[in-house]
Amino acid sequence: MLTRIEEVMGIPVIVEVADGEVDEADVDRAFEWLRFVDRTFSTYIPDSEVSRINAGRLALRDAHPAVRSVVRRCEELRRQTLGYFDIAAAGGDGRGIDPSGFVKGWAIEGAGRLLARAGARNWHVNAGGDIRLHGAPPGAAGWRVGIQHPRERMAIAAVLELCEGAVATSGAYERGEHIVDPHTGKPPSGIESVTIIGRNLATVDAYATAAYAMGRKGAQWAASLQGHGAIVIFDDGRIAYSAGAERCLRKATADGSQSSARRAA
Repeated sequence: MLTRIEEVMGIPVIVEVADGEVDEADVDRAFEWLRFVDRTFSTYIPDSEVSRINAGRLALRDAHPAVRSVVRRCEELRRQTLGYFDIAAAGGDGRGIDPSGFVKGWAIEGAGRLLARAGARNWHVNAGGDIRLHGAPPGAAGWRVGIQHPRERMAIAAVLELCEGAVATSGAYERGEHIVDPHTGKPPSGIESVTIIGRNLATVDAYATAAYAMGRKGAQWAASLQGHGAIVIFDDGRIAYSAGAERCLRKATADGSQSSARRAA
C-alpha cells in the first residue's frame, strides 16, 4: 500500500494506492497537478489567474484554457442548481469569482486520472473529506467512507462502501457559515450537512454546496438528482437517505463499531 499525505490548497490531501505497479514518481505527478491547480485558481495567491481576474488585471478571455473551461462548467451548474451554486456569490463582494467549490473536486478528478493512467486500479484521493475512489483495498469489497456527524466530532453518522465514485459533504460545522443562499445572502436554516454520492467529484461537490445552500428544501432537490445518492442531516437530528445513498450504505459491525471507516468531513 502506497500512502502519501501533503498539504495542498490549504487542506491535507491523502493519496492511497493499493497497486504495486504505481510508484512514488506517479504519486509525485498527481501532487504536481494539484499544486498547479492551486497556483492557478487560488483566491489566496495574489498572482493566481483567478486573483488577477478578480483584480481586473487579466481578462477571462485571455486566461488559461483550464480557467475558461472551469468557469463555463460553473455557469452550467449555476443553471442546473437554480442559482444556488454561484461562483460570483461565492466571491463575496459581487465583483469577483470564487470557483473553489468546484475546483477542489475537479483537481482531485484530475489526480485520479493521472493515477489511473499510471496503472492504478485500486486507489482513493481524499481532499479534506471530499473523496474520489476506485477499486478496493486488499481483501475488501470496496473502500469504506465514513460521513462525520455534524454535532458529534468523533462520531460517524453513516458508512458507505464504494468501489467506484465520488463523495462530497457540505456543512457549516468544519469552517463555520461559509455557505450562504445566493438569493438572500444569508446562511441556510434547518439543515446541518448534505452529502452527495456520484461519479464525478467536481459535480457532486457543487451539488452538495447547492443543496446545503437551499436549506431544508435542499433534501428533496438532492434526492431527485438522477444517478446520485444523497444523505441529509437536519438540525433536529434526523437523517434522510435517498434511494441512491441507501444502496451504498454499509451496516455497522456487530459491536456497533465503525471506527475503521474513512471520514468525509
